[in-house]
Amino acid sequence: MKITIATLAILAASYVSVAAAQPAERGSACRPDVEKFCKDVKPGKGAVARCLVQHESELSPACRESVAQGRQRAAQARQRVEAFAEACKADAEKLCQGIRPGQGRIANCLIEKKDQVSPGCRQAIAEGERRHPCYADTQRFCKDVKPGEGRVAACMKQNGGQLSAACKARIEQERKRRQ
Repeated sequence: MKITIATLAILAASYVSVAAAQPAERGSACRPDVEKFCKDVKPGKGAVARCLVQHESELSPACRESVAQGRQRAAQARQRVEAFAEACKADAEKLCQGIRPGQGRIANCLIEKKDQVSPGCRQAIAEGERRHPCYADTQRFCKDVKPGEGRVAACMKQNGGQLSAACKARIEQERKRRQ
C-alpha cells in the first residue's frame, strides 16, 4: 500500500494537537449565538461550528473573536499535521504496511514503533506529545473509544483520577479558556 503525504496528514490529524481546533461554540462567548442561530443544528462533525461561520456577520463581537481564534488554532494544527506527515511518510510506508487508514491507526502504528522510526519522525512524534499532554493518557485509557459526539471526552472524564498531572493541567486550562 502506497501512503501519500495527504493520506498520512489526514491520519495524523487525530494524533497532532487537534484540541487546538476545538469548536468555538463550546465556549461561553458563543453560547448565546448558538442558541440564537444554531439551536436546531444537531451537534457533531463540526455542524454547529459551520452554522456559526454561516452567521459570522451576525455574531456577537465576543463570539466572532472566539471563531477567529479557533480558525487560527486550526491553521496551526494543520501545519503541524503536514510537518508530521512529511517527517513520517517513509516510516509509515515501511513500518505500517497493511494497517487500514483511518481514525489515527497509522499514526498510532508509528507511535507504537517509535523506537524503530527515523530520527525526524521520532522528533515529530515527540513534538506532538509535547503539544498535547493528554495524548498519552488518551491512548492509555481511551484507545478503543470511537471519536465523536463527546465519547473521548467522557472517557477522559471517567478516568480523571488516573490522568497525568500535565493532562489534568491542560484540561483545567481549556476549561478556564472556555468560560
